[in-house]
Amino acid sequence: MRKRLSAFFCFAVAFCLQGMASETISLNKGWKFNLCEKGVVRDCSSPSFDDTSWRTLDVPHDWSIEGRYDKSNPSGPQGGYMPCGTAWYRKSFSLGSEYQGKRVTLRFDGVYMDSETWVNGRMVGRYPNGYNSFEYDITPFVRFDGSPNTIAVKVDNSLQPGSRWYTGSGIYRDVNLLIDNQLHFVHDATFARTSTAGPDEAVLDIDCRVVAHNYPETRFAWTDNTSLYVWTRNGQDNDTQAKPDNRVAKQCEIRFTLKDSDGPVATASETRVIGDFTENDFHSSLRIDSPKLWSSSSPYLYTLVCELFCEGELMDSQQMRIGLRDVRFDSKNGMTVNGVKEKIQGICLHQNASCFGSAVPREVWEYRLKQLKEIGCNAIRLSHYPFAPMVYDICDELGLYVSNEIFDEWNRGQEWGYSESPYGKMPYSYYRFFDQWHETDLRNMIRRDRNHACVIMYMLGNEIPNQRIKGKEIARKLIGITREEDPSRPVTAACDFFVGANAYGFMDLFDIAGYNYIDRIHKDSLYLAEHARYPDRILLGTETYHNPMNHATIMKTDAAIGEFIWIGYDYLGEIVWPDTRGWDDGIFDVAGFPKAEAHLRKCLWSDEPTVFAGVLKDDGRDFDWSIRPVKGHWNWKGEREVTVYAYSNCEEVELKAGGRNFGRKKVDTDSCCVSWTVPYKAGTLTATGYNSGKKVTSWKMETTGEELCSVGVRMLNDCMDGGIAIFEVDALDSKGRRIPEYSGTFTVNASEGRVIGIDNGCQYDPQGLKYTSTSDGVFHEGRAVVYVRTEEGKEASLEIRTVND
Repeated sequence: MRKRLSAFFCFAVAFCLQGMASETISLNKGWKFNLCEKGVVRDCSSPSFDDTSWRTLDVPHDWSIEGRYDKSNPSGPQGGYMPCGTAWYRKSFSLGSEYQGKRVTLRFDGVYMDSETWVNGRMVGRYPNGYNSFEYDITPFVRFDGSPNTIAVKVDNSLQPGSRWYTGSGIYRDVNLLIDNQLHFVHDATFARTSTAGPDEAVLDIDCRVVAHNYPETRFAWTDNTSLYVWTRNGQDNDTQAKPDNRVAKQCEIRFTLKDSDGPVATASETRVIGDFTENDFHSSLRIDSPKLWSSSSPYLYTLVCELFCEGELMDSQQMRIGLRDVRFDSKNGMTVNGVKEKIQGICLHQNASCFGSAVPREVWEYRLKQLKEIGCNAIRLSHYPFAPMVYDICDELGLYVSNEIFDEWNRGQEWGYSESPYGKMPYSYYRFFDQWHETDLRNMIRRDRNHACVIMYMLGNEIPNQRIKGKEIARKLIGITREEDPSRPVTAACDFFVGANAYGFMDLFDIAGYNYIDRIHKDSLYLAEHARYPDRILLGTETYHNPMNHATIMKTDAAIGEFIWIGYDYLGEIVWPDTRGWDDGIFDVAGFPKAEAHLRKCLWSDEPTVFAGVLKDDGRDFDWSIRPVKGHWNWKGEREVTVYAYSNCEEVELKAGGRNFGRKKVDTDSCCVSWTVPYKAGTLTATGYNSGKKVTSWKMETTGEELCSVGVRMLNDCMDGGIAIFEVDALDSKGRRIPEYSGTFTVNASEGRVIGIDNGCQYDPQGLKYTSTSDGVFHEGRAVVYVRTEEGKEASLEIRTVND
């Protein structure tokens, strides 16, 4: 039997008042990686484990995209027939004595999936969700003497099929070490939101939480008193009068400063005495005169600086970009942003991008989201999970509204019954973790993202089987959690069985009624029918086909706030057609090249006079999600009639082809489309748009040569030093025109950089060879895209060799 000691032992915990207030150290470089053999998973968590034979790589990293496309892979067509499995990542880092007394947090922006993490052989946590950010306080396990600290992460994505789409596998987002003083802001606890926004004044409300672990004078002791431990009086180690209330407290100050590009525009501060081992909540409001408001058309961002001082010395500082805006929803006015009515012209997105899998670089996201803005898109639905933090940053910068989503299922499968369902939408999908982890996951997502101006709503479920049975209790709980964390934004859910969800009362629980594919039931009346039945509802097309009539009806229905079209970019997985890598009915292809549908969307969504023309190429598909198969070139075989579609937002379009004028036609304003059947003749086709009888824009196509004469290379993005440059490579004829049906091979080499990926936009890949090389590519429709990681201070260029060289 262990006896209590009559004496007590005093402890002091080191505390740094000097040096930097806080620090973020990237841990992306230099990881060791090993993919376990099937059925053989060793314990590699010990610091002494020998990983010298393992592969060295940097994260973000997706090991699935590096594997072979194989129809025997258990991920199945939903997972793109790509390999998954279990793998280990290991990394060492060192911290010197200058960090002694600091708090050390290990933060992962995303690991797919079911990760377990060890630090110096001690397990620090498990996180099953593959899309959320999470962190561990590893202070007790870290050495501060300059010797190596070892991180080991086991990633288990072996149970398949585990998703309805390609997920990727691994540490596929950033990893950082967060260094704080013992007195610091609680991570993700600061919440800044606009309570008032007008042309004359805006008010920014700020809440934050400060945690004080201990001060340099803090002493505590184990004792034989009734308390397990007590604090010694006045910090004296020999104080025999130790009591539980002998705490150290100090004068602290919180300062909030909002800055625009010219400097501070508003400040506030509060001074308070803070005791050791306490959490303290602060609230403040900043008033801004003549504010610059954030919206999709004017995404102005301020910088909010939150500073924490202790006895005059800076302890911690947070900095975040803030958009001041007033977004409101009601059934009479729909959505208003800063008092102006606006419709959601939205697109659904998955997070994977061609040869990168799910480890998508920032430069690729920037390029793609700018493409969406250029065609008039003003909103994206993150389907069906939280994305990487950088995506929200880019949306803030560009002015893209975001529907932030969390669950594709709760705890039931599609084949629901009145007994407990033993499965979800897929045999090994998230339903396995929902009951235990849903609150943690939901709170983590909201706290991480709620300071982003771009986030305008939370979507708590997509096509949830619970929408028809045993779902209302769960919905109420999720809605309650959401409003606890962020009462400033509405909640919705995307209901595909909305008839049953209406009858069950499920849709009535949400601020916004979300409809997936409303035209399955209301083929002609669409939102008008639902508005007539539920006049007080706010209606949203959370997922829609490409049918332009959705847009037309939304524009005529005040209560309908907009739509999200499925889908913006082709993606890996969810395979429908044989021998393909994934879904290929997006507005842009998997390499990011625009299809004809992108031009149609620009006509529907943009006020800029626009016209596009192309030829219908029947592909034999009869699929609700398919886009109209129109090709924007004038290279066809033989003498035959072709159907020419013109997409335009002009009043009239005139068509000339093969030396003939086929006249003008009025453009239907709902569909932005007109068509002609004309005889094909090589030469030139021109479509000209007219407003009020005057030419305002035109589109021209020429019949090109078929022989490859040269290769054109152009950079598509503004690449910073050391960033990723995106190059388009075109197969050109003798006049420098892209040959639209050329499909030859090429090899590529980069100077002042390294080729990290090649794609051509085609999902058809029966041999599964498309992403296996960073030197050999194939043209599709006469073009391809090459991604190059550039070197610091140097401009990358490409050397392309073709079969003709």
